[in-house]
Amino acid sequence: MQRRIISIIVIIIVLAAYAFLNSSYFTLDELEWVGLKYLSPGDLIDAAELPSGNVFRIDKQALQASISAHVWVKTAYVNWSWPNHLTVHVSERQPVAVIVSRDSFLLLDSEGVLLPPPRGFSYGSLPLVTNVDLEASEQLISAARLLSRLPASLYDNVSEWNSGEQTLITRSGTQILFGSLRELDRKVAALEALLEELARKNTAPKKIDLRIVNSPVIVE
Repeated sequence: MQRRIISIIVIIIVLAAYAFLNSSYFTLDELEWVGLKYLSPGDLIDAAELPSGNVFRIDKQALQASISAHVWVKTAYVNWSWPNHLTVHVSERQPVAVIVSRDSFLLLDSEGVLLPPPRGFSYGSLPLVTNVDLEASEQLISAARLLSRLPASLYDNVSEWNSGEQTLITRSGTQILFGSLRELDRKVAALEALLEELARKNTAPKKIDLRIVNSPVIVE
């Protein structure tokens, strides 16, 4: 008799828990988006089917995968908060330059990935990448690598990177010839030191040739 009573109690508890977990209390109220700077939730909802219903029945892995498939998204992670709240943590790609295509603008991210500008994007002072073959991934990666390695003080003063001539052009018109990027870190360090010295002398050179990093040439 006692076992029967215990069994009935267990069944009642299980049914009550099932009813509770499937109640409207756990119906998804909203998605909270964290980490969006360039995209809007609408951009990602357009690309991914908006989940609804009971939070326990939503496939969070599938939602993460569909959001991560967006070209602007590096990673996405979805976590659940009691009782019916989902938070989507998004890591966006970081644009470092603008490229003019045939009939529009494209953005280049820090890993050499081409991105369509999202709605309402502000180009600000992003440098241009010119004389580049959009089908040549090595050129795009090299340009992104260079621009990502520049110190902020120099990057903010860059107007253009001519990929074909391997030359930076500053907003003041100085041409900086890099040549091969195999010794990029050494060349960037040498350039930073040269620019600091020239600034102390209040000199704005027309050209800095870093093709031979141990023997830079400055044309004033």
